[in-house]
Amino acid sequence: MKTLIVACIQQKMRLPQTLEEYREDLRRFLRAAETKRARLVVFPELAGVMVIPPLLGGFQANLLKRADLARRRQSSLWQKFSGGISGALAGWLNSDFRQMAGALLTTQPDMVWDAYDEVFGGLAQEFDVTLVAPSAYLPDPLDGVLRNLAVVYGPGGERLGYQAKRVLHPEDEDLAQPGHEWNVIPTPVGRIGLMLGGDLLYPEVGRLLAYQGAELLIAQGAATERVLYEKLRAGMLARMQDNQLFAAISFLVGHNEFSRRQRDPFLGRSSVLAPQELTPRASGVLVESSNFRSESVLSAVWDFEKLAELWETSDTPVRSQLPLDAVGPALAQLYKKMNQLAQSGRHPRPFSEAQRPEGAEALPAIPEPQEPETKERPVEMEESVTVPNRTNSTLSLDDLPVLSSVTSYWGDASDTEIKASLPAHVPVSLTPESDDWEYDEFASLQEKGTEGKTTSAKMQTGESDELQELSGPEADAVEGMAAQSESPEFAQSGRHPRPFSEAQKVAAKQAGDSQADDEESEEETQEMDALLAPKAEDDREQTG
Repeated sequence: MKTLIVACIQQKMRLPQTLEEYREDLRRFLRAAETKRARLVVFPELAGVMVIPPLLGGFQANLLKRADLARRRQSSLWQKFSGGISGALAGWLNSDFRQMAGALLTTQPDMVWDAYDEVFGGLAQEFDVTLVAPSAYLPDPLDGVLRNLAVVYGPGGERLGYQAKRVLHPEDEDLAQPGHEWNVIPTPVGRIGLMLGGDLLYPEVGRLLAYQGAELLIAQGAATERVLYEKLRAGMLARMQDNQLFAAISFLVGHNEFSRRQRDPFLGRSSVLAPQELTPRASGVLVESSNFRSESVLSAVWDFEKLAELWETSDTPVRSQLPLDAVGPALAQLYKKMNQLAQSGRHPRPFSEAQRPEGAEALPAIPEPQEPETKERPVEMEESVTVPNRTNSTLSLDDLPVLSSVTSYWGDASDTEIKASLPAHVPVSLTPESDDWEYDEFASLQEKGTEGKTTSAKMQTGESDELQELSGPEADAVEGMAAQSESPEFAQSGRHPRPFSEAQKVAAKQAGDSQADDEESEEETQEMDALLAPKAEDDREQTG
Protein backbone atom coordinates (compact mmCIF):
# COMPACT_ATOMS: atom_id res chain seq x y z
CA MET A 1 0.00 0.00 0.00
CA LYS A 2 1.56 3.29 -1.11
CA THR A 3 -0.81 5.70 0.63
CA LEU A 4 -3.42 5.47 3.36
CA ILE A 5 -6.17 7.90 4.37
CA VAL A 6 -6.80 7.84 8.12
CA ALA A 7 -9.74 9.37 10.01
CA CYS A 8 -9.36 10.37 13.65
CA ILE A 9 -12.60 10.79 15.65
CA GLN A 10 -13.03 13.28 18.52
CA GLN A 11 -16.17 12.12 20.32
CA LYS A 12 -18.28 13.31 23.27
CA MET A 13 -19.21 11.12 26.21
CA ARG A 14 -22.96 10.46 26.31
CA LEU A 15 -25.44 8.16 28.08
CA PRO A 16 -27.56 6.69 25.24
CA GLN A 17 -30.96 5.22 25.95
CA THR A 18 -30.52 2.19 23.65
CA LEU A 19 -27.76 0.45 21.70
CA GLU A 20 -29.41 1.46 18.44
CA GLU A 21 -29.26 5.11 19.52
CA TYR A 22 -25.55 4.73 20.26
CA ARG A 23 -24.97 2.91 16.97
CA GLU A 24 -26.69 5.67 15.05
CA ASP A 25 -24.58 8.29 16.82
CA LEU A 26 -21.43 6.43 15.73
CA ARG A 27 -22.65 6.28 12.14
CA ARG A 28 -22.43 10.08 11.96
CA PHE A 29 -18.66 9.89 12.32
CA LEU A 30 -18.25 6.90 10.03
CA ARG A 31 -20.24 8.56 7.25
CA ALA A 32 -17.93 11.59 7.43
CA ALA A 33 -14.89 9.29 7.35
CA GLU A 34 -16.38 7.41 4.39
CA THR A 35 -16.83 10.70 2.54
CA LYS A 36 -13.13 11.35 3.05
CA ARG A 37 -12.37 7.82 1.73
CA ALA A 38 -10.68 6.80 4.97
CA ARG A 39 -9.57 3.18 5.27
CA LEU A 40 -8.55 3.43 8.93
CA VAL A 41 -10.81 4.97 11.61
CA VAL A 42 -9.61 5.67 15.17
CA PHE A 43 -11.92 6.28 18.16
CA PRO A 44 -10.91 7.71 21.60
CA GLU A 45 -10.25 6.11 24.96
CA LEU A 46 -13.21 5.15 27.19
CA ALA A 47 -15.81 6.01 24.53
CA GLY A 48 -16.64 2.29 24.43
CA VAL A 49 -18.08 2.61 27.95
CA MET A 50 -21.16 4.12 26.27
CA VAL A 51 -22.39 0.61 25.47
CA ILE A 52 -23.14 0.20 29.20
CA PRO A 53 -25.95 2.76 29.78
CA PRO A 54 -28.42 0.93 27.45
CA LEU A 55 -27.80 -2.20 29.52
CA LEU A 56 -28.60 -0.47 32.82
CA GLY A 57 -32.14 -0.44 34.22
CA GLY A 58 -33.70 1.11 37.23
CA PHE A 59 -34.99 4.47 38.36
CA GLN A 60 -31.66 6.16 39.07
CA ALA A 61 -30.10 5.04 35.79
CA ASN A 62 -33.06 6.48 33.88
CA LEU A 63 -32.68 9.79 35.72
CA LEU A 64 -29.07 10.03 34.57
CA LYS A 65 -30.02 9.20 30.97
CA ARG A 66 -32.75 11.85 30.89
CA ALA A 67 -30.39 14.44 32.37
CA ASP A 68 -27.86 13.64 29.67
CA LEU A 69 -30.50 13.94 26.97
CA ALA A 70 -31.34 17.47 28.15
CA ARG A 71 -27.75 18.58 27.52
CA ARG A 72 -27.88 17.74 23.80
CA ARG A 73 -28.30 20.50 21.28
CA GLN A 74 -31.17 18.89 19.37
CA SER A 75 -33.27 18.21 22.49
CA SER A 76 -36.79 19.63 22.61
CA LEU A 77 -37.97 22.13 25.18
CA TRP A 78 -39.83 19.40 27.09
CA GLN A 79 -36.74 17.17 27.11
CA LYS A 80 -34.65 20.00 28.47
CA PHE A 81 -37.19 20.78 31.18
CA SER A 82 -37.73 17.19 32.28
CA GLY A 83 -34.02 16.48 32.01
CA GLY A 84 -33.18 19.37 34.30
CA ILE A 85 -35.57 18.05 36.93
CA SER A 86 -34.18 14.52 36.49
CA GLY A 87 -30.61 15.78 36.92
CA ALA A 88 -31.48 17.63 40.12
CA LEU A 89 -33.23 14.56 41.50
CA ALA A 90 -30.31 12.31 40.53
CA GLY A 91 -27.94 14.62 42.39
CA TRP A 92 -30.19 14.56 45.45
CA LEU A 93 -30.20 10.74 45.37
CA ASN A 94 -26.40 10.59 44.81
CA SER A 95 -26.86 8.56 41.64
CA ASP A 96 -23.45 7.50 40.30
CA PHE A 97 -23.05 6.07 36.81
CA ARG A 98 -19.55 4.78 37.61
CA GLN A 99 -20.82 2.63 40.47
CA MET A 100 -23.63 1.25 38.33
CA ALA A 101 -21.21 0.41 35.49
CA GLY A 102 -18.78 -1.26 37.91
CA ALA A 103 -21.57 -3.41 39.34
CA LEU A 104 -22.68 -4.51 35.86
CA LEU A 105 -19.10 -5.35 34.82
CA THR A 106 -18.65 -7.41 37.94
CA THR A 107 -21.89 -9.38 37.61
CA GLN A 108 -22.41 -9.61 33.83
CA PRO A 109 -19.11 -8.89 31.99
CA ASP A 110 -19.99 -11.19 29.07
CA MET A 111 -23.10 -9.15 28.30
CA VAL A 112 -20.95 -6.03 28.00
CA TRP A 113 -18.50 -7.87 25.72
CA ASP A 114 -21.32 -9.01 23.44
CA ALA A 115 -22.73 -5.50 23.17
CA TYR A 116 -19.27 -4.08 22.42
CA ASP A 117 -18.59 -6.68 19.74
CA GLU A 118 -22.03 -6.24 18.20
CA VAL A 119 -21.75 -2.47 17.90
CA PHE A 120 -18.18 -1.97 16.68
CA GLY A 121 -17.70 -5.20 14.78
CA GLY A 122 -20.95 -4.56 12.97
CA LEU A 123 -20.01 -0.97 12.09
CA ALA A 124 -16.57 -2.02 10.77
CA GLN A 125 -18.28 -4.50 8.48
CA GLU A 126 -21.00 -2.05 7.48
CA PHE A 127 -18.54 0.64 6.39
CA ASP A 128 -15.79 -1.75 5.20
CA VAL A 129 -13.02 -0.10 7.22
CA THR A 130 -10.33 -1.11 9.64
CA LEU A 131 -11.69 0.25 12.92
CA VAL A 132 -9.72 0.92 16.11
CA ALA A 133 -12.68 0.74 18.50
CA PRO A 134 -12.76 2.97 21.59
CA SER A 135 -11.44 1.41 24.76
CA ALA A 136 -13.74 0.21 27.53
CA TYR A 137 -13.53 -1.75 30.76
CA LEU A 138 -13.90 -5.30 29.51
CA PRO A 139 -12.86 -8.78 30.67
CA ASP A 140 -9.58 -9.88 29.11
CA PRO A 141 -10.22 -12.82 26.74
CA LEU A 142 -7.10 -14.56 28.11
CA ASP A 143 -7.90 -14.63 31.84
CA GLY A 144 -11.24 -12.83 32.31
CA VAL A 145 -9.73 -10.02 34.40
CA LEU A 146 -11.26 -6.59 33.88
CA ARG A 147 -8.91 -4.29 31.98
CA ASN A 148 -9.08 -1.05 30.05
CA LEU A 149 -8.64 -2.42 26.54
CA ALA A 150 -9.31 -1.46 22.94
CA VAL A 151 -10.08 -3.85 20.08
CA VAL A 152 -9.12 -3.54 16.41
CA TYR A 153 -11.73 -4.82 13.94
CA GLY A 154 -11.15 -5.68 10.29
CA PRO A 155 -13.35 -4.70 7.32
CA GLY A 156 -15.22 -7.96 7.68
CA GLY A 157 -16.12 -7.27 11.32
CA GLU A 158 -13.61 -9.82 12.61
CA ARG A 159 -11.55 -9.16 15.72
CA LEU A 160 -7.93 -8.66 14.59
CA GLY A 161 -6.42 -8.05 18.01
CA TYR A 162 -6.65 -5.94 21.14
CA GLN A 163 -4.41 -3.99 23.48
CA ALA A 164 -4.85 -3.58 27.24
CA LYS A 165 -3.67 -0.45 29.06
CA ARG A 166 -0.50 -1.22 31.00
CA VAL A 167 0.18 2.01 32.91
CA LEU A 168 -3.03 2.77 34.79
CA HIS A 169 -4.25 6.22 35.71
CA PRO A 170 -5.69 6.67 39.25
CA GLU A 171 -9.13 6.83 37.61
CA ASP A 172 -8.65 3.25 36.32
CA GLU A 173 -7.39 1.56 39.45
CA ASP A 174 -10.73 0.68 41.09
CA LEU A 175 -12.19 -0.90 37.95
CA ALA A 176 -9.30 -2.47 36.02
CA GLN A 177 -6.02 -4.30 36.30
CA PRO A 178 -2.93 -3.42 34.21
CA GLY A 179 -2.27 -5.33 31.02
CA HIS A 180 0.65 -7.70 30.45
CA GLU A 181 2.51 -6.58 27.33
CA TRP A 182 2.47 -4.58 24.13
CA ASN A 183 2.10 -6.40 20.84
CA VAL A 184 1.80 -5.25 17.23
CA ILE A 185 -1.59 -5.93 15.61
CA PRO A 186 -1.46 -6.92 11.89
CA THR A 187 -4.25 -5.30 9.84
CA PRO A 188 -5.06 -4.85 6.12
CA VAL A 189 -3.77 -1.26 6.30
CA GLY A 190 -0.52 -2.04 8.11
CA ARG A 191 0.94 -3.24 11.39
CA ILE A 192 -0.54 -1.15 14.23
CA GLY A 193 1.13 -0.40 17.55
CA LEU A 194 -1.66 0.64 19.94
CA MET A 195 -1.06 2.69 23.10
CA LEU A 196 -3.67 3.78 25.65
CA GLY A 197 -3.39 6.81 27.90
CA GLY A 198 -0.21 6.96 29.99
CA ASP A 199 1.44 4.12 28.05
CA LEU A 200 2.60 6.59 25.42
CA LEU A 201 4.58 8.66 27.96
CA TYR A 202 7.37 6.07 28.02
CA PRO A 203 9.95 5.97 25.21
CA GLU A 204 10.49 2.25 25.69
CA VAL A 205 6.89 1.45 24.69
CA GLY A 206 7.13 3.20 21.32
CA ARG A 207 10.56 1.72 20.63
CA LEU A 208 9.37 -1.78 21.57
CA LEU A 209 6.44 -1.55 19.13
CA ALA A 210 8.66 -0.09 16.40
CA TYR A 211 11.20 -2.91 16.76
CA GLN A 212 8.37 -5.43 16.51
CA GLY A 213 7.62 -4.04 13.07
CA ALA A 214 4.90 -1.47 13.76
CA GLU A 215 4.20 0.78 10.79
CA LEU A 216 1.57 2.94 12.51
CA LEU A 217 1.45 4.23 16.09
CA ILE A 218 -2.12 4.76 17.29
CA ALA A 219 -3.00 6.27 20.68
CA GLN A 220 -6.21 6.93 22.57
CA GLY A 221 -6.61 9.51 25.34
CA ALA A 222 -9.14 10.73 27.91
CA ALA A 223 -8.05 13.75 29.95
CA THR A 224 -10.00 15.92 32.38
CA GLU A 225 -7.11 18.31 32.98
CA ARG A 226 -5.30 20.50 30.49
CA VAL A 227 -1.90 19.49 31.84
CA LEU A 228 -2.64 15.78 31.31
CA TYR A 229 -3.72 16.46 27.74
CA GLU A 230 -0.54 18.43 27.05
CA LYS A 231 1.59 15.60 28.42
CA LEU A 232 -0.18 13.03 26.29
CA ARG A 233 0.13 15.17 23.18
CA ALA A 234 3.83 15.84 23.81
CA GLY A 235 4.42 12.15 24.49
CA MET A 236 2.75 11.13 21.24
CA LEU A 237 4.80 13.62 19.24
CA ALA A 238 7.94 12.26 20.85
CA ARG A 239 7.07 8.60 20.19
CA MET A 240 6.30 9.42 16.58
CA GLN A 241 9.58 11.29 16.04
CA ASP A 242 11.63 8.80 18.10
CA ASN A 243 10.74 6.04 15.67
CA GLN A 244 9.98 8.01 12.48
CA LEU A 245 6.53 6.50 12.06
CA PHE A 246 3.08 7.81 11.18
CA ALA A 247 0.86 8.34 14.22
CA ALA A 248 -2.60 9.47 15.33
CA ILE A 249 -4.15 10.22 18.72
CA SER A 250 -7.87 10.52 19.46
CA PHE A 251 -9.32 12.25 22.55
CA LEU A 252 -12.62 11.91 24.38
CA VAL A 253 -14.36 15.26 25.07
CA GLY A 254 -17.53 16.62 26.62
CA HIS A 255 -19.54 16.12 29.80
CA ASN A 256 -18.08 13.72 32.33
CA GLU A 257 -20.32 11.28 34.18
CA PHE A 258 -17.72 8.61 34.67
CA SER A 259 -14.75 9.97 36.65
CA ARG A 260 -14.21 8.70 40.14
CA ARG A 261 -12.91 11.77 41.98
CA GLN A 262 -13.71 14.90 39.98
CA ARG A 263 -16.24 15.38 37.25
CA ASP A 264 -14.50 18.02 35.16
CA PRO A 265 -15.36 17.74 31.45
CA PHE A 266 -13.14 15.70 29.17
CA LEU A 267 -11.00 17.81 26.87
CA GLY A 268 -8.41 17.39 24.15
CA ARG A 269 -7.47 18.08 20.56
CA SER A 270 -7.15 14.99 18.41
CA SER A 271 -4.46 15.01 15.72
CA VAL A 272 -2.88 13.08 12.88
CA LEU A 273 0.93 13.14 12.94
CA ALA A 274 3.89 12.40 10.71
CA PRO A 275 7.68 12.79 11.04
CA GLN A 276 8.72 16.43 11.10
CA GLU A 277 10.45 16.13 7.74
CA LEU A 278 7.10 15.25 6.13
CA THR A 279 4.90 17.94 7.70
CA PRO A 280 4.35 21.64 7.01
CA ARG A 281 6.59 23.93 9.06
CA ALA A 282 8.32 20.83 10.47
CA SER A 283 5.77 20.68 13.29
CA GLY A 284 5.08 16.95 13.14
CA VAL A 285 1.34 17.68 12.79
CA LEU A 286 -0.58 16.97 9.59
CA VAL A 287 -3.97 17.99 10.97
CA GLU A 288 -5.26 18.82 14.46
CA SER A 289 -8.64 19.66 15.94
CA SER A 290 -9.18 23.36 16.63
CA ASN A 291 -11.43 22.92 19.68
CA PHE A 292 -10.92 21.23 23.04
CA ARG A 293 -14.55 20.22 23.65
CA SER A 294 -16.23 19.86 20.26
CA GLU A 295 -16.71 16.69 18.24
CA SER A 296 -14.83 16.44 14.96
CA VAL A 297 -13.58 14.09 12.25
CA LEU A 298 -9.99 14.66 11.10
CA SER A 299 -8.45 13.04 8.05
CA ALA A 300 -5.03 13.01 6.44
CA VAL A 301 -3.00 11.05 3.90
CA TRP A 302 -0.01 8.96 4.94
CA ASP A 303 2.53 8.36 2.16
CA PHE A 304 4.55 5.22 2.90
CA GLU A 305 6.90 5.68 -0.04
CA LYS A 306 8.03 9.05 1.31
CA LEU A 307 8.40 7.50 4.75
CA ALA A 308 10.63 4.72 3.40
CA GLU A 309 12.71 7.31 1.53
CA LEU A 310 13.05 9.31 4.75
CA TRP A 311 14.47 6.28 6.54
CA GLU A 312 17.19 6.03 3.91
CA THR A 313 18.05 9.70 3.37
CA SER A 314 17.42 11.42 6.72
CA ASP A 315 20.40 13.14 8.34
CA THR A 316 19.07 11.85 11.69
CA PRO A 317 18.24 8.16 11.09
CA VAL A 318 17.18 7.43 14.66
CA ARG A 319 15.84 4.02 13.71
CA SER A 320 19.24 2.72 12.66
CA GLN A 321 21.81 4.81 14.53
CA LEU A 322 21.00 3.75 18.07
CA PRO A 323 24.32 2.29 19.39
CA LEU A 324 22.83 -0.94 20.70
CA ASP A 325 26.25 -2.50 21.19
CA ALA A 326 27.01 0.22 23.74
CA VAL A 327 23.70 0.82 25.47
CA GLY A 328 22.03 -2.57 24.96
CA PRO A 329 23.91 -4.54 27.68
CA ALA A 330 23.72 -1.61 30.09
CA LEU A 331 19.98 -1.19 29.59
CA ALA A 332 19.38 -4.93 29.91
CA GLN A 333 21.18 -5.09 33.25
CA LEU A 334 19.53 -1.89 34.44
CA TYR A 335 16.02 -3.06 33.60
CA LYS A 336 16.73 -6.42 35.20
CA LYS A 337 17.75 -4.76 38.43
CA MET A 338 14.76 -2.40 38.34
CA ASN A 339 12.45 -5.37 37.79
CA GLN A 340 13.92 -7.11 40.84
CA LEU A 341 13.34 -3.98 42.92
CA ALA A 342 9.75 -3.69 41.65
CA GLN A 343 9.02 -7.33 42.50
CA SER A 344 10.38 -6.82 46.00
CA GLY A 345 7.95 -3.96 46.56
CA ARG A 346 10.53 -1.18 46.42
CA HIS A 347 10.24 1.63 43.94
CA PRO A 348 13.06 1.53 41.36
CA ARG A 349 15.43 4.47 41.77
CA PRO A 350 18.81 5.35 40.27
CA PHE A 351 21.70 3.56 41.95
CA SER A 352 23.85 5.44 44.43
CA GLU A 353 27.58 4.70 44.62
CA ALA A 354 27.03 2.42 47.61
CA GLN A 355 24.19 0.53 45.89
CA ARG A 356 25.89 0.08 42.52
CA PRO A 357 26.06 -3.67 41.76
CA GLU A 358 29.43 -5.37 41.46
CA GLY A 359 30.78 -8.58 40.01
CA ALA A 360 28.70 -10.48 37.51
CA GLU A 361 25.71 -8.20 38.00
CA ALA A 362 27.69 -5.04 37.48
CA LEU A 363 26.48 -2.76 34.74
CA PRO A 364 28.86 -2.30 31.82
CA ALA A 365 31.04 0.69 32.48
CA ILE A 366 30.25 3.73 30.41
CA PRO A 367 33.36 5.79 29.63
CA GLU A 368 33.33 9.23 31.16
CA PRO A 369 33.58 12.11 28.70
CA GLN A 370 37.08 13.57 28.55
CA GLU A 371 37.57 17.29 28.42
CA PRO A 372 39.63 18.51 25.47
CA GLU A 373 43.14 19.64 26.29
CA THR A 374 43.62 23.38 26.37
CA LYS A 375 46.84 25.29 26.23
CA GLU A 376 45.67 28.00 28.58
CA ARG A 377 45.32 27.17 32.21
CA PRO A 378 41.99 28.03 33.78
CA VAL A 379 41.98 31.05 36.04
CA GLU A 380 41.89 30.02 39.67
CA MET A 381 40.56 32.34 42.31
CA GLU A 382 43.10 32.84 45.06
CA GLU A 383 40.61 34.07 47.58
CA SER A 384 37.13 32.87 48.44
CA VAL A 385 34.37 35.06 49.74
CA THR A 386 32.51 33.91 52.81
CA VAL A 387 29.21 35.28 54.01
CA PRO A 388 28.50 35.38 57.75
CA ASN A 389 25.73 33.10 58.91
CA ARG A 390 23.14 35.60 60.04
CA THR A 391 19.68 34.17 59.71
CA ASN A 392 17.90 36.53 62.08
CA SER A 393 19.71 39.81 61.39
CA THR A 394 20.18 42.20 58.52
CA LEU A 395 23.53 42.13 56.75
CA SER A 396 25.55 45.31 56.75
CA LEU A 397 27.45 46.52 53.70
CA ASP A 398 30.65 45.05 55.08
CA ASP A 399 29.04 41.60 55.36
CA LEU A 400 27.75 41.41 51.80
CA PRO A 401 29.65 39.24 49.29
CA VAL A 402 32.01 41.14 47.00
CA LEU A 403 30.82 41.14 43.40
CA SER A 404 33.57 43.43 42.12
CA SER A 405 36.81 44.73 43.56
CA VAL A 406 39.16 47.72 43.17
CA THR A 407 41.93 47.37 40.66
CA SER A 408 44.76 48.50 42.93
CA TYR A 409 45.71 49.21 46.52
CA TRP A 410 45.40 52.82 47.68
CA GLY A 411 47.76 53.46 50.53
CA ASP A 412 51.26 54.05 51.66
CA ALA A 413 53.95 52.35 49.60
CA SER A 414 56.08 51.94 52.69
CA ASP A 415 53.54 49.52 54.18
CA THR A 416 55.34 46.37 53.07
CA GLU A 417 53.03 44.04 55.01
CA ILE A 418 49.97 45.26 53.16
CA LYS A 419 51.87 45.25 49.88
CA ALA A 420 52.87 41.61 50.40
CA SER A 421 49.28 40.61 51.21
CA LEU A 422 47.90 41.93 47.91
CA PRO A 423 46.90 39.30 45.30
CA ALA A 424 49.27 38.96 42.38
CA HIS A 425 46.59 39.91 39.81
CA VAL A 426 45.98 43.38 41.36
CA PRO A 427 47.84 45.97 39.22
CA VAL A 428 49.90 48.50 41.22
CA SER A 429 51.95 51.48 40.07
CA LEU A 430 54.40 53.47 42.17
CA THR A 431 55.46 56.78 40.66
CA PRO A 432 59.05 57.88 41.23
CA GLU A 433 58.03 61.34 42.41
CA SER A 434 55.39 60.29 44.92
CA ASP A 435 55.06 57.98 47.88
CA ASP A 436 51.56 56.98 46.85
CA TRP A 437 50.55 53.75 45.14
CA GLU A 438 48.35 54.85 42.34
CA TYR A 439 46.61 53.42 39.34
CA ASP A 440 44.41 55.53 37.12
CA GLU A 441 42.59 53.96 34.19
CA PHE A 442 42.09 57.30 32.46
CA ALA A 443 45.86 57.99 32.62
CA SER A 444 46.64 54.61 31.07
CA LEU A 445 44.15 55.17 28.25
CA GLN A 446 45.48 58.67 27.70
CA GLU A 447 49.03 57.39 27.43
CA LYS A 448 47.92 54.96 24.70
CA GLY A 449 45.55 57.22 22.77
CA THR A 450 47.08 60.75 22.86
CA GLU A 451 50.59 59.97 21.53
CA GLY A 452 52.34 60.54 24.83
CA LYS A 453 51.03 64.01 25.55
CA THR A 454 50.59 63.36 29.22
CA THR A 455 52.99 61.55 31.51
CA SER A 456 52.51 60.47 35.07
CA ALA A 457 55.14 62.95 36.27
CA LYS A 458 53.30 65.89 34.71
CA MET A 459 50.04 64.64 36.15
CA GLN A 460 51.64 64.57 39.62
CA THR A 461 53.12 68.11 39.35
CA GLY A 462 50.21 69.67 37.46
CA GLU A 463 52.41 70.66 34.47
CA SER A 464 50.38 68.89 31.78
CA ASP A 465 50.39 69.82 28.13
CA GLU A 466 46.68 70.59 28.27
CA LEU A 467 47.29 73.11 31.05
CA GLN A 468 50.08 74.76 29.09
CA GLU A 469 47.82 75.16 26.07
CA LEU A 470 45.27 77.16 28.07
CA SER A 471 45.63 80.88 28.44
CA GLY A 472 44.01 83.79 30.16
CA PRO A 473 41.03 83.09 32.43
CA GLU A 474 40.96 79.41 31.45
CA ALA A 475 44.51 78.87 32.68
CA ASP A 476 43.76 80.81 35.84
CA ALA A 477 40.74 78.61 36.55
CA VAL A 478 42.73 75.42 36.03
CA GLU A 479 45.62 76.70 38.13
CA GLY A 480 43.18 77.63 40.85
CA MET A 481 41.74 74.13 40.87
CA ALA A 482 45.25 72.64 40.95
CA ALA A 483 46.27 74.92 43.79
CA GLN A 484 43.16 73.99 45.71
CA SER A 485 43.91 70.27 45.30
CA GLU A 486 47.45 70.81 46.61
CA SER A 487 46.42 72.94 49.57
CA PRO A 488 46.79 71.58 53.14
CA GLU A 489 43.01 71.93 53.70
CA PHE A 490 42.37 69.61 50.74
CA ALA A 491 44.77 66.99 52.08
CA GLN A 492 43.30 67.19 55.60
CA SER A 493 39.82 66.50 54.19
CA GLY A 494 40.92 62.93 53.39
CA ARG A 495 40.63 63.28 49.62
CA HIS A 496 43.61 62.25 47.63
CA PRO A 497 44.84 64.53 44.82
CA ARG A 498 44.18 63.00 41.42
CA PRO A 499 45.03 64.09 37.85
CA PHE A 500 42.41 66.18 36.15
CA SER A 501 39.81 64.26 34.21
CA GLU A 502 38.35 65.42 30.91
CA ALA A 503 35.16 66.51 32.68
CA GLN A 504 37.17 68.66 35.09
CA LYS A 505 39.08 70.25 32.22
CA VAL A 506 35.86 71.02 30.39
CA ALA A 507 34.39 72.53 33.56
CA ALA A 508 37.50 74.66 34.02
CA LYS A 509 37.33 75.83 30.44
CA GLN A 510 33.68 76.72 30.83
CA ALA A 511 34.47 78.58 34.02
CA GLY A 512 37.20 80.53 32.21
CA ASP A 513 34.87 81.35 29.35
CA SER A 514 32.22 82.52 31.79
CA GLN A 515 34.72 84.76 33.60
CA ALA A 516 35.91 86.27 30.31
CA ASP A 517 32.31 86.91 29.28
CA ASP A 518 31.66 88.62 32.59
CA GLU A 519 34.71 90.91 32.13
CA GLU A 520 33.66 91.79 28.57
CA SER A 521 30.14 92.53 29.75
CA GLU A 522 31.48 94.83 32.48
CA GLU A 523 33.62 96.76 30.00
CA GLU A 524 30.68 97.19 27.63
CA THR A 525 28.57 98.48 30.51
CA GLN A 526 31.20 101.06 31.43
CA GLU A 527 31.47 102.26 27.82
CA MET A 528 27.68 102.58 27.57
CA ASP A 529 27.58 104.56 30.83
CA ALA A 530 30.27 106.92 29.47
CA LEU A 531 28.25 107.55 26.31
CA LEU A 532 25.01 108.17 28.15
CA ALA A 533 26.48 110.42 30.86
CA PRO A 534 26.47 113.76 28.80
CA LYS A 535 22.92 113.12 27.63
CA ALA A 536 21.72 112.48 31.15
CA GLU A 537 23.39 115.80 32.26
CA ASP A 538 21.56 117.76 29.53
CA ASP A 539 18.26 116.27 30.57
CA ARG A 540 18.80 117.37 34.14
CA GLU A 541 19.62 120.95 33.06
CA GLN A 542 16.48 121.15 30.91
CA THR A 543 14.42 119.83 33.76
CA GLY A 544 15.96 122.38 36.17
